[in-house]
Amino acid sequence: MLKILKKIDLTIDEEEILRLLAHHKRKEETIKTKLLNLIKETKALSKDMLHPQGMFKIVDKMALKEGPYFRGEDMIALGLCTIGDELENKVSQLNQQGKLAQAVMLDAMGSVAAESTADFLNLQVCQWCQKKGLGSSQRFSPGYGDWSLEGQRFIFSLLPAERIRVKLNPSCMMIPRKSVSFAIKIGEEFKSLKTKKICETCNLKNCPYRK
Repeated sequence: MLKILKKIDLTIDEEEILRLLAHHKRKEETIKTKLLNLIKETKALSKDMLHPQGMFKIVDKMALKEGPYFRGEDMIALGLCTIGDELENKVSQLNQQGKLAQAVMLDAMGSVAAESTADFLNLQVCQWCQKKGLGSSQRFSPGYGDWSLEGQRFIFSLLPAERIRVKLNPSCMMIPRKSVSFAIKIGEEFKSLKTKKICETCNLKNCPYRK
């Protein structure tokens, strides 16, 4: 079962943008106020640059046997989403113009928007599972934890990424850059699974963006 979503309403969390900018480690309220004002200005700038869309596919064990990471699983959901390339093109333009602060802020906003798009897709998968009486695991992406970045090839082999204009380069990096791919394990054994934050399942303990 494949579902493609072209219209997605995004919620841009200002506190999450501050976290990405590592402001959570600072105490100066004056700096925070200035950053929040810059965020508001950047939000207005980015309003017409965000084009969120995505897809997810429920994959059974017949397809999973081709990917060694998921052998033994009965069913997973594979997801892929993007906010398009307009925002990152604007970031490049701002950098070339020497407007570095605005470029950094816009880039952080794009990252939050991409994650918000992935959260929306995640919710659609959870709702599908509930209707089927199944549970779902935390979503996780290639390149995090013990799933290598090469896992991108498996995802792109099973999803029609071209329908949302996302490509994979030879280094397994996605284009546009503000795109997210992920997998979610599905099964009755996950029905009673306690929800964990993504950072609790990642082994990068010293990551500066750890929640």
